[in-house]
Amino acid sequence: MRYTPTSDGERDCTFTGCPRWTNGPGNPFCQHHHSRWTVAGRPDPVQWQADLRAKAGMRQVPHVNLARLDRGLRLEVQYGLQCRHDEANKRTTARAVTLAVKRLADAGVTSILDLDEDGWRTFFGTNRRIYEGKRLYASVSLKFVLDTRIRLQRLLIGDDPWADQYPREVWDLRLLGVAAAGLRFLRFGGIAQPWLGELARRWCRWRLAQGLTVSTVHSNLLGLTSFAARFAAHAGPAAGPEQLTRQEIESWLAGGRPAGHIGGVGRFLRDVQRHGWAPGIPGNALIFDDFPRKPASKPRWISEHLMRQLESETNLALFGNDDARLILRILIHCGLRLKDARHLPFDCVVRDNSDAPYLAWINHKIHQRAAFFPIAEDLATRIADQQTMVLARFPDGCRWLFPALKVNLDGARPMPDISFRDYLDTWLRRIRLVDEHRRPARVTAHQFRHTLGTRLINADVPQHIVQQLLDHMSPQMTAVYARLHNSTVRAHWEKAVKVNADGHTAAIPADHPLASAAWTRLSLVRAKVTLPNGYCGAPVQTDCEYANPCLDCRFFITTADFLDQHRRQRDDTDKLIDDAQAAGLSRIAERNRRTLGRLDAIITALETTGPGQVLAGGTVETLDAAS
Repeated sequence: MRYTPTSDGERDCTFTGCPRWTNGPGNPFCQHHHSRWTVAGRPDPVQWQADLRAKAGMRQVPHVNLARLDRGLRLEVQYGLQCRHDEANKRTTARAVTLAVKRLADAGVTSILDLDEDGWRTFFGTNRRIYEGKRLYASVSLKFVLDTRIRLQRLLIGDDPWADQYPREVWDLRLLGVAAAGLRFLRFGGIAQPWLGELARRWCRWRLAQGLTVSTVHSNLLGLTSFAARFAAHAGPAAGPEQLTRQEIESWLAGGRPAGHIGGVGRFLRDVQRHGWAPGIPGNALIFDDFPRKPASKPRWISEHLMRQLESETNLALFGNDDARLILRILIHCGLRLKDARHLPFDCVVRDNSDAPYLAWINHKIHQRAAFFPIAEDLATRIADQQTMVLARFPDGCRWLFPALKVNLDGARPMPDISFRDYLDTWLRRIRLVDEHRRPARVTAHQFRHTLGTRLINADVPQHIVQQLLDHMSPQMTAVYARLHNSTVRAHWEKAVKVNADGHTAAIPADHPLASAAWTRLSLVRAKVTLPNGYCGAPVQTDCEYANPCLDCRFFITTADFLDQHRRQRDDTDKLIDDAQAAGLSRIAERNRRTLGRLDAIITALETTGPGQVLAGGTVETLDAAS
């Protein structure tokens, strides 16, 4: 479905056949064609498009001429091209490779390995005037040269890359096959003590072999490097393991370290002592409960005002990509992390013996653990439609439910993180998401997980069930939502109208000094006794002389939740009065008239509160001047 822009700054790209839209006033093209138009010198848009179409018509089959290169260098470039073709996960244009070949010939080298990465970056950065108007292609050609250099290094290393990288002060994670986006190196040069540097290498290798993420190991190494620098400054770079005492650790902690660094050093010391890697380190050289105190985290849930806009089918129809739209639905209804949703396997829907569908997903945060979430038939149908579209694109099958749209010929890559975030941000601008004060609002993908947890707790789903559904590692993670539920219930109660046995409104000022204590105590009261037409407001230790709820009790409190019960009791009481009068039982009739009067007062007070003021569970005590 083609999106029709609605704001003054949003228009269709004027490039013929382009489905994208402009990202600001004054731009005739989308971001992609705007970059190409800018590189061309911003000529007349109409003539520029005509020239591009003419060139496309005269264009021959793309080819790269390697005749200028020596035999060895030519084989290296051919190897790089073959690897790019086989993996099919990076865009490789003939123009960019041709420029790379020209630069390699100008460099006068016999092998791409003759220069390191910094050397090639410096060489490609010189004589930019020669390549004016081709800087985009120059960047791509540099990446091709560097990528080929890494592949050649892997060939030289052979089957044991650790033997090559382990002794080095800088590990190239690409050669080890564990590189992550933005993290390509682990640096040990900041650790002055040789024995501590050896322990750091051994520990990092062991952690990577365990399957920990590169970002976690990198963060741990930063903390260990910080500790080693403080240790060297205090005890000297020649200090041995026996000098790494608890006093040294406390001295480092006194500098106010990040919790992540403290945790990394603590884990390092525990692992070293557990494996016996450094027997000379004192046994008390550990980090116990030395983490800085911080306030309890609060769930970053999305308000229902925003969720109504985000869940609107009209707004969802404006999402710019069908795959990303389905990911958004899964985030909303299942509370997955974005990484887990992007990496959903193709066959991700399973059914139990009653044919109820479940979403089978992998929790990448907890050691690739399998988890299941019950889903509605509607969502299962949408996933089946997505599977059909994926099979139409990859008839031989695909590993992922959401394969990447570009540079993914064999379906080996899932949708990138940045792609979904771009789709989400664009969509939020299109639907003009606003908060309760009409201010522009923005949400993140992970907030949908917090929102689902909050909704489940507020719907009285047991906490251990919520923990299982969201696949939390510990009850403490789910308890964050439970604390929010308690405050939510209290807020609803404070907004509801409470009526006592005399029909008078019972209110608790939110700023009363005993409000919090009263809420806690009356939560226990609610657990102690719940009446069919209200709550008992008596102290917990008070014994009740009545076997049944009595409207004459001074502790009786009720709300509009019990209005129907009061009406039925009034009708029954009215009938009892008529029967007592007919039987000549004036005393019983008089007692029931007093009850009837109280019921009339209660019903009148509750009916005047207006619709919508209903308590969603909980009770409260009267705290006023009279009490």
